[in-house]
Amino acid sequence: MLPAVLPLVVTLALPPLPAPDTVRYPVLNHGRSAGEMLVIRDGSSVVVRYIYVDRNRGQRVEAHYRLSVSGDLIASEMRGIGNDGVAGEPTIRYEVAGDSARWTSGAPGGRGATSGGRGPTTTAVKFEPGMFFHFGGIPWGNALLARHLLRQPDRTARLLPQGRVRLEIIADTAVSIGGARQRLRLAMVHGQNSMPSGVWIDERGDFVASDVQWFMAVRPGSEEALPVLRAIEMAWRNRYAEAIAQRLTKSATGPIVIRNGDVFDSERGVMMPRTTVVIRGDRIEAVGPADAVATPAGATVIDATGKAVLPGLWDMHTHFQSNSASGGTILQLATGITSIRDLAADTDVGVAIRDRANAGRVLSPRTILAGFIEGPGAWAGPSDALASTEAEAKALIAMYDSLGYKQIKLYNLLHPDLVPTIAMEAHRRGMRLSGHVPRGMSVSAAVNLGFDEINHAAFLFSNFFQDSLYWPTMRAYSAVASVVAPDFNVDSPAMTALINHLKAKGTVIDGTFNLWMGQGALTGQGNAGAAHYARLLKRLYEAGVPIVAGTDNNTGSTFILELELYQHSGIPAPSVLQIATIGAARVMKDDRDYGSIAVGKVADLIVVNGRPAERVSDLRNLEQVVRAGRVYLPAALRSAVFGTQ
Repeated sequence: MLPAVLPLVVTLALPPLPAPDTVRYPVLNHGRSAGEMLVIRDGSSVVVRYIYVDRNRGQRVEAHYRLSVSGDLIASEMRGIGNDGVAGEPTIRYEVAGDSARWTSGAPGGRGATSGGRGPTTTAVKFEPGMFFHFGGIPWGNALLARHLLRQPDRTARLLPQGRVRLEIIADTAVSIGGARQRLRLAMVHGQNSMPSGVWIDERGDFVASDVQWFMAVRPGSEEALPVLRAIEMAWRNRYAEAIAQRLTKSATGPIVIRNGDVFDSERGVMMPRTTVVIRGDRIEAVGPADAVATPAGATVIDATGKAVLPGLWDMHTHFQSNSASGGTILQLATGITSIRDLAADTDVGVAIRDRANAGRVLSPRTILAGFIEGPGAWAGPSDALASTEAEAKALIAMYDSLGYKQIKLYNLLHPDLVPTIAMEAHRRGMRLSGHVPRGMSVSAAVNLGFDEINHAAFLFSNFFQDSLYWPTMRAYSAVASVVAPDFNVDSPAMTALINHLKAKGTVIDGTFNLWMGQGALTGQGNAGAAHYARLLKRLYEAGVPIVAGTDNNTGSTFILELELYQHSGIPAPSVLQIATIGAARVMKDDRDYGSIAVGKVADLIVVNGRPAERVSDLRNLEQVVRAGRVYLPAALRSAVFGTQ
């Protein structure tokens, strides 16, 4: 009998697989922890999980990248991350296969779906060297794009899904990090958005820090360098904005005459037909019947026959970002907005833009600043202006007053017990007080304690559902309002009493109705509750509650819509125009110099091809905008922002 054959077992000592390289980049909200950007490298693959909390919002995305041996991007995808931390199906997928570049947009369904049930859409193009697919929103991905552009001969590339981009290294400096000097570069990408966007990279092109934003990712251990990096970037952005203004601003060599237009008298709310306006310097010199006002020698004449001439418009709810003066404020001018009120900019950003705007050094409406004060907490707004004591609040008000701010804006988490002291201190200094209604307060209580103005009409709905701000889950006022507005009786005794209280107190409503109603409201297809907001708007107007028009964005993109919604809700067009001009000037106590077309006032006005006193939508047919006596063409302003770099 043959002996059994035993299997030969050989144990090989294989080298362990290398562990993935993991780095956790903190995401900071003005120095406070708001989340993290987790970057996991495993060979040629990189996974980036980017999660941060912005009040009750924020980013929750996961990006996958696959790189070639030479570091070129050959595949990527984006996924949404649920509250349970699990990533869903890809919403965008890209890959290079042979000589083809192919991307698919829209998830087939489930978590993170963006296709609205229509299914995914695939696009393919012939792949060319240097192409780069970029879906944005991921700081690490911005550094990957910058590194790609640095390898291109002219630092330019075709960007997919569309466009071309160009890289400019606008700063190359050594900074102290952890006691050692490190060389960092600020790479600015032109053409990716309407305004240049940047990212800080090291000598190898690896990510170090985001450009200046409310929420910034930064390499761990490099936080101490952020103030220096911020100063370098802001100095460049200010110079960049001033260079645009120098290209587009041509000072008149003599008087400017706007002849034979139909001038809107905002004081009376009527049109004055066949009227001529004479401008000398930055002031209005004459206004009168066209056949009675002579044209001075050497004047530049704008023929406004058959057109409307109106005071410049006021956007009373804007938010500056670091790049606003090279894009957002230019687009505001191109919309006919000649005065803006910022309600929550970082102090260095707001002051720099305001001072340069009001001196004519950047293209911008005249700017008024409101100082932001928030309370501490995980849901605190994007600011470092936090107060938890009366002394801290008073110190912030004093700081804002010293910088020439005209108003204080309070926010969600400020403790209600601080409101009386803040109101007294702001009013003592001649400053207005407005804001979100802090959690735990009613609108009536805020007004009784000194609020001159409520920012956002949604508070007039969430006011009646205080418990819903906390239960069954912690929610923002806007989330509560979106749920209750569709079913709330705007004509109820409770709402009537609130409206009457606002009228009795002279409280101003900065409703930002465009946020809650949407473009579709004009055709009956607006957001849920749009009809109820329209009814609220009409009731506020009929009760005589002062209303100001604002967008809550930094480009004025929805400003005309805001006014269209007023007319759609039943406010007569002339009254809408008054709200957007003299009404705002009166609220800010600036009506001696602004808000109407009258002799001696600052020459802020617009020329419109249409009849906006009948159809507010005609404001979209803007032909010229005059800011402090300087004439701009809207098409040229938009080209400066959206044109090729």
